[in-house]
Amino acid sequence: MKKTLVAVAALAAFSGAQAQVTLSGGVDYGLIQISTGSTKSKSVMGDSNQFNNIKFTAGEDLGNGMKASVTYDMGLDYGAGTGGAYSRESHIDLSTSAGSISLGRQYVPIFLATTIDPVGLPAKSIGLEALAANFLTQETSGGDVRNNGAFSYVSPSFSGFTGNYFTSIATTTTGATVGYGLKYAAGPFSAEYQTQSAGAEGIVKYASDAYAGARSTFVAGTNKTKRQVGAFKYDAGVANFNYIYSSSKNNAIGTTSNYIAVGAPIPGSNFNVAAGYNMGSQTIDGSASTATRGNIYRVNYAFSKRTLAYYIYGSDQSSTVSRTTTSSSIGLSHNF
Repeated sequence: MKKTLVAVAALAAFSGAQAQVTLSGGVDYGLIQISTGSTKSKSVMGDSNQFNNIKFTAGEDLGNGMKASVTYDMGLDYGAGTGGAYSRESHIDLSTSAGSISLGRQYVPIFLATTIDPVGLPAKSIGLEALAANFLTQETSGGDVRNNGAFSYVSPSFSGFTGNYFTSIATTTTGATVGYGLKYAAGPFSAEYQTQSAGAEGIVKYASDAYAGARSTFVAGTNKTKRQVGAFKYDAGVANFNYIYSSSKNNAIGTTSNYIAVGAPIPGSNFNVAAGYNMGSQTIDGSASTATRGNIYRVNYAFSKRTLAYYIYGSDQSSTVSRTTTSSSIGLSHNF
């Protein structure tokens, strides 16, 4: 549930003007155990079922079919004992009959395409390694989930089709990003294709434990990386069925992954269940071929529309480093 606040800017003290600001967000914490071989760790962590955040939005009708809005989404960092907050989104938008544009820090469209996943995006760390490798979903460690200095355009809908374009400025760790995509939605079916290229992506943006063998040849600032996503969803009412194909390629690493998932409420109860299976293949330094596969399961119990309890289990297997990692977490989430 969202609550509306009345924010009075400093100049409003003189002009009497007021802006309507909408506040929303969520808090999620759970007890999680992660096991890799004989090594086990337990901790209380956030972001197992949803992201911890506080989000502010505001808008204004400019007349003649034009609307302006702003978004500031502040993530709450629970990790490494540091606490604090960081910017997830910060952009201004202008919409007209010819489409909408956005300027500022934004999610990349290829990542947003994966939000059809009924299991939940934060759970990608365990159980969805092959899919996550194509986006690097780390919230605070330079993952390619959102870009600074970005410009995006979304077209009006034509017979269910919507096009989009995205670009961002270069930074010290990744070159200028350019991407585009096409979406289609009609009744219970939706489909989306997104592609994106980064001009000079740094090693910190790409390497993960499954791809450590590529570190010796992947030189920061010299590699062009291309990513692609195809996402398909069918909502049958009693259940929704999802399929995601993703790929990422540069001169050091090539990855592909196929992910299928299904989510459904249990009739006559407050329970909702979801399950996903992910399989991927990687080519490192143009030769070594490896494989990754994973499973993930989630059960939610809704105390209300805003508060729920959950249990998530995930398992990843990778031939790259010959290891299996599992995780289980139980916790609580609340949205406001």
